[in-house]
Amino acid sequence: MHDHHNDPDHAARRSIKAAFLVTALIAAVEAAGGLLTGSMALLSDALHMLTDVTGLAVSFAASKLSGMAPDDRRSFGYRRLEVVAALVNALLLWLLSGYMLREVYARFLAPVEVLSVPMMIVAGVGLAANIVSARLLSAHKDRNINIRGAFLHILGDMAGSVGALLAGAVVHFTGYYRADTIVSLAIIVLILYSSTRLMLETFHILLEGTPTGMDLKEVRSELAAIPGVSDVHELHVWSLTAGFNALSAHLVVKNKELFERVLKDATCAVSCRFNIRHSAFQVESEPVENSSCDICGH
Repeated sequence: MHDHHNDPDHAARRSIKAAFLVTALIAAVEAAGGLLTGSMALLSDALHMLTDVTGLAVSFAASKLSGMAPDDRRSFGYRRLEVVAALVNALLLWLLSGYMLREVYARFLAPVEVLSVPMMIVAGVGLAANIVSARLLSAHKDRNINIRGAFLHILGDMAGSVGALLAGAVVHFTGYYRADTIVSLAIIVLILYSSTRLMLETFHILLEGTPTGMDLKEVRSELAAIPGVSDVHELHVWSLTAGFNALSAHLVVKNKELFERVLKDATCAVSCRFNIRHSAFQVESEPVENSSCDICGH
């Protein structure tokens, strides 16, 4: 029987589910609070949270599906769904920012009265809930780009709640209602910054770029140092999703008796030092620069 208690993917899904429930509840509270107090900052943060609720639902579904076994049509399984989910999250954030910018502009031109004390109370409750959600996801964000996307949503919410608290304080003590819209604009800038970084990371993975932090020259040197290897070429390293790296390479070994030993050493070397989860090596006695074409005898 599989032990779910020791399964990091199962633990990640539980964290996403709990964060989803907390965020959905607070989104409803902040939306009601924004309508009652007239606070654009609260409404902006509530709308952001509603997008987070959708994003967390997508994250949970992608995390669940990514654990499905490979099949004949998808030999690597469904792991890359996590990257697609992260891209969807980033796009949702961009769409949200566009809508919020329009509303903030209208409010800045025509400020409305804001009930500062209820606004601060609701923002404080939202901040507390965001801290809980962030703690739930923080343990898994570094090994999963999908969860990192959800975590960035929560950080944006935390900043929004802090901003709403500050705006409420400014309105309460000075009567300057535009503080509410200024904070909303700051929230939008933060959302655009975090979502742009996330989108660039997902594009890098989808374009099969070298995993962040990995030096291809070091990988080549490690393989070339294996006894019996005279050359390394056609070296490619990419990620299926964050934390799941794959590698393929051609290794030139003059002594055919060493083929099996070199293959084993190479697999162990890249797995242990570079956290390569899947590797494929072609061991050859003479260099074949492009095995898909050069050996066809055109």
